[in-house]
Amino acid sequence: MNSIMVLVTGVGGDIGQSVIKCLKDTEYNLHLFGCDTDPFAAGRAMVGKFFQPPPAKNAGKYLDFIKKVLSKEKIGYVIPTTEIEIEFFDKHRDCFKNVTTVLINEHRVIGTFLDKYETIKFLRDNDISHPETYLVESYTNELECPFILKPRRGCGGKDLILVSDYDEFNFLKKTRRDFIVQEIVGGEDDEYTITVFSTGKEFYSIGFRRYLGYGSLSKIAHLVKDDEIRVLAEKIVKATSLEGSLNIQCRKTDSGYIPFEVNPRFSSTVYTRHYFGFQDVKWWLDLKQGKNITYNPKFQKGTAVRTLGEVFFELRS
Repeated sequence: MNSIMVLVTGVGGDIGQSVIKCLKDTEYNLHLFGCDTDPFAAGRAMVGKFFQPPPAKNAGKYLDFIKKVLSKEKIGYVIPTTEIEIEFFDKHRDCFKNVTTVLINEHRVIGTFLDKYETIKFLRDNDISHPETYLVESYTNELECPFILKPRRGCGGKDLILVSDYDEFNFLKKTRRDFIVQEIVGGEDDEYTITVFSTGKEFYSIGFRRYLGYGSLSKIAHLVKDDEIRVLAEKIVKATSLEGSLNIQCRKTDSGYIPFEVNPRFSSTVYTRHYFGFQDVKWWLDLKQGKNITYNPKFQKGTAVRTLGEVFFELRS
């Protein structure tokens, strides 16, 4: 079997490292490359060759770097794992069209779901339950406190603020113009992460009830079997004509599952679900390789617990 060269970006992050673990647990003959702006990215120890790129926000330098790596290493697939890099590859699709295959969603999917306000508009327009959400600039005190103030763009709960009263909000909004105001739905113990993968013809879904830890990561994930999860996933698949992987963050209430974010990327539970048989990293490769995809759940019940570890570099005695 011929070797396939795969470059995973953002290998200093939990998603990048989990994607590498998924790739290593396939029948493919892969040569894995990784890159990250951090020279001591933990994922550096998990790949055959590591590169340190300039920040993706410096699009010109980042583009030159990527082109050189792709040419030198004959990279067949690129898997961006950070939102800023997904956005970069989305904007520069034409630069890679005949060079490599980038595993990202369609432009309209990325454009909608990287924007948290556009995500809510999408849910509303497709008659999918959602929390009441407003732009800071047009918000006129429609919600009772407490409510959430968070960036319109961004990931992982970064910079999310729980606003307890309007004095606090009136102070915060002065410096947070590109934020959204969002209703709180459900409780912290009612949070779920749902992943859907679609071939364009068939789709598969899996859900976990999750408890956060180590920042905003899923520390504990309980596998959930619920027909309502598949119904929600199907609505989003049909509304997006999805071909690829999406992650839906939601809370369960008496009215059912209410999504509050949809991520157009692999999520932090990517290896957890891979272990349970939902192998969306491998499936995306299969899809591009022209192979058939089958979902064979390994377990009907189970719990995953995230652990912490260490990686050591440049040791001398």
